[in-house]
Amino acid sequence: MKSIYEFKKGDNIVRITPAKPCGGGMFTPEGVRDRSYIGERMIFAGIANGCVYLRRTNKFERKMFGDKLVDLPLDIWDDGWDYYIDPSNLLESILPEEALEDRLKRALVQEDYELAEKLKKLIEDKK
Repeated sequence: MKSIYEFKKGDNIVRITPAKPCGGGMFTPEGVRDRSYIGERMIFAGIANGCVYLRRTNKFERKMFGDKLVDLPLDIWDDGWDYYIDPSNLLESILPEEALEDRLKRALVQEDYELAEKLKKLIEDKK
């Protein structure tokens, strides 16, 4: 888990823990912990005016909000972040070699050369 201050502009980040508690209430005396954005890939834009500014990556949200940045108050959103890991890459290490080779062919057709290099390395490691 990282502080938001550790990222640089353009980093793909994700929220991994709820925000700090704020506003005590009848049912939760310590306050409400906002769970928004957990697991959602965001692009770090910067910190200014006491807020963290992030760009959305979800296509639906981008159509709905356009290029408007998400702004979150630093006092409750400064901790609980990490670099985003694409969940589809988690399966790469357990897939059989044939499936990896099929995926490599698709990556080359789609001109995703970064993924193709990763898949080549996985295939070589399995041999």
